[in-house]
Amino acid sequence: MTLQLLDALAFDLEGGPQGPLYRKLHTRLVTEISSGGIRPGTRLPSTRSLARTLGVSRATVILAFEELVSEGYLQGQPGSGTYVAERLPQRPASVPSGPGVRSVPPSRPDRPRGAGCFSGVPERLYVPRRPVPFRPNFPSLDDFPIELWARLTAGIYRRHARTKNLLLGEGDAQGYLPLRSAIAEHVRLSRGVRCTGDNVIIFAGAQQALDVASRLFLAPGDRAWCEDPGYEGAYAAIIASGAVPVPVPVDDEGISVDEGRRRCENARLAFVCPSKQFPLGMEMTLGRRLQLLEWAAKAGAWIIEDDYDNEFRFSGRAIPALHAIDEGERVIYLGTFSKVLFPSLRLGFAIIPDGLVDAFVAARGVVGRYSPLLEQMVVAEFMREGHFASHLLRMRKLYSERHEAMLDCASRYLSDFIKPLPSETGMQMIATVADEFDPDEVARTAAAEGLEITPVSWFAVENHTPAALMLGFSAFSPATIEYGMKRLRTCFEVQHRHSR
Repeated sequence: MTLQLLDALAFDLEGGPQGPLYRKLHTRLVTEISSGGIRPGTRLPSTRSLARTLGVSRATVILAFEELVSEGYLQGQPGSGTYVAERLPQRPASVPSGPGVRSVPPSRPDRPRGAGCFSGVPERLYVPRRPVPFRPNFPSLDDFPIELWARLTAGIYRRHARTKNLLLGEGDAQGYLPLRSAIAEHVRLSRGVRCTGDNVIIFAGAQQALDVASRLFLAPGDRAWCEDPGYEGAYAAIIASGAVPVPVPVDDEGISVDEGRRRCENARLAFVCPSKQFPLGMEMTLGRRLQLLEWAAKAGAWIIEDDYDNEFRFSGRAIPALHAIDEGERVIYLGTFSKVLFPSLRLGFAIIPDGLVDAFVAARGVVGRYSPLLEQMVVAEFMREGHFASHLLRMRKLYSERHEAMLDCASRYLSDFIKPLPSETGMQMIATVADEFDPDEVARTAAAEGLEITPVSWFAVENHTPAALMLGFSAFSPATIEYGMKRLRTCFEVQHRHSR
């Protein structure tokens, strides 16, 4: 059915009225769905397959799909695919005519002018999901010291019971100073970042910091480098600012600066994950880091460094941040507590050069005034009393054990199907897939088994990625990992039988 549907959708988007390709694809799909050519409940081909068939970028298909989802023509089912809605949008009823009745053509409310900026945001970014094997980038919540957290919170309430102004009043847009100072001390010791609390700004997660940085550095129409494959949230923030992301391929040394220059020498921004590239996991070499900094200095560009999970390095040496070797103050360093502590905390931070602090603080005040003060006070005390360092040590040991459990189970149950690539840090690993298997089909089969498997291709725009899966291990006990690996073996065996 999928092959037949791909053939049916192999239409030419170049002809017809002028306009963006994603709008043309949107219009053609609406026509096919409304006419019954594509029936309700039909699962559409993957964005990657359809993009290949149409000869367009995957981003074009994603934009069209997301707009159709927002209009009610399509429904996304995480881990399963995109389907035509069972109940299609109803057309407005015709207006009766006759004496005294003015005919009004049917219409629908105008979409907000900026809605298109968000139509390409992947559903994974905003739909809450229960962690099931093998969801990546999710901490082990069962092992968080919630009782200690509760005691610290209660102690803060008791100390401020009489003088309530600090706890209950207005917060600082830059963030709670004791927390900012604790963060500065931590990144100085662990990542080599040279800063004080005056350079730290607290955000509602690293994604908000990325959004603010994109708005400050980019004007509509500006170009920004993004790793390809890379973090989809960076693409979303850049598109939402009105700028244009430029996918730049990565190799074994990290982002290809030479290729970035060839594609857009005068880009205004580059988003990178130098300590552990997302999703492929390689570390950016020193030579490539220096090359990237040299380009930024000559182009007058800025670099956003996302250090999303290097706190969990369980083998090998600690890697200094890119920010630590930046002499030109061109790097904005992003960190988050969502993965280190727990997701619902929604606290992240940015390290900002002196000359930009005022602009970032003003922008932080616009997008959300300030982060909740109580949570900042608890995190500050958690760090000041040494609990943060102890928690990191426990999690590194725990995640190292789960990393080894995944390698062992992959060897015992899936050696004929995947080859896991060991990691020295983080919360997930990459596993290449045997040639006869399609990672997208494996993910769809796994979803029916209650597993969450993430193909690396989901994060690619143009770059051809290896046939590989991202497998998270941090949130799952060794017993759960073994159970999940057995279920995943069943998925491969099912696909193997169907391919024969």
